[in-house]
Amino acid sequence: MSAPSILLEIYAQRGKDVEIASSTPGTRPHEIDAYLAMNLAPPLISFVDRLKRNPGTSSSTPSSVSLMSEIKRASPSKGPIAMDINPAAQALAYAKAGASTISVLTEPTWFKGSLLDMRLARQAIDGLPDRPAILRKEFILTEYQIAEARLWGADTVLLIVAMLEQETLERLYKYSVGLGMEPLVEVNNEKEMEVAVKLGAKVIGVNNRNLHNFEVDMGTTSRLVDMVRERDIVLCALSGISNRGDVETYREQGVRAVLIGEALMRAEDVSQFIVQLLGW
Repeated sequence: MSAPSILLEIYAQRGKDVEIASSTPGTRPHEIDAYLAMNLAPPLISFVDRLKRNPGTSSSTPSSVSLMSEIKRASPSKGPIAMDINPAAQALAYAKAGASTISVLTEPTWFKGSLLDMRLARQAIDGLPDRPAILRKEFILTEYQIAEARLWGADTVLLIVAMLEQETLERLYKYSVGLGMEPLVEVNNEKEMEVAVKLGAKVIGVNNRNLHNFEVDMGTTSRLVDMVRERDIVLCALSGISNRGDVETYREQGVRAVLIGEALMRAEDVSQFIVQLLGW
C-alpha cells in the first residue's frame, strides 16, 4: 500500500471512529458539551507560554530550544516502536527531564494510541510544579475531537493544514481557541505556511516529513524560517530530529522548539538522551 493511500485511509477511518463515538450514549456531542459546561475538564495552562520556557531559558542562552516530547507506540511508516510503553511513566520521565510539552498520539489503528493514554499522561504530571502542556496529537477533523481533547485533559491540539479545507481549518482553529486551547498548526511548505500565518496561529510546526510520500527532509523547516522570523510566532520543527546537531542547526536559525518522538521512545535513558540532545 502506498503512503498516500495510508494517509487517506487513516482519515477515512478516523471519520468513522468519530461517527461511532459521537453516536454512543455518554459520548455524544451534546453530552461532551454538558460535561464541559459543568467544568469537569482538568484546568488548562497556556501552551504558548509553556513552550517558551525550558531549563535553558534561565541560563545565559535565552535562545535555547524547548522540547516537545512525544508518546508514540507505533506509526504507519515505522510500524511498532514501543508497544509496551507506560504512557504515565513516560510522561513523568519527560516532564522531569525538562520537556515543555508532552505530545500524545491518540489514534488507535496505526499509532496504537488512545484518549486514555493522554489522560494518564496528564494525571501523572498534574502534581508537578510548572507541568508541561499536553498536546493531543491526532488527525483532527471536527469540533467534536477538540471538545474530547479538552475534556480528557489536553491543553492544545494539532491542526494539519494539508488535510483541512480553508473554511474547516478556520472554523476548527476558532473553536479550539474558544475553549482556551491555542492549537499547534502544522505546515510542510510555503503555501501552507502562508495559510497558517494568515490564520493567526501563534504556534506553527513545520513537519519535515512530507505527508504525501512520508519522506523526511530536514531542510524543510530551514527553508520556511524566514517567513515567520519577524513575527510573534513560536516556530517548531517536527519529525526526523535525533541528534544534537539537528537541534543546534535549528536553534541558530531561530526555531524555538523541536518535537521528538521515535528517538525518545527508543532511548534507553530518556533523561540522559534529552540532556545530550538539548544541551541544557
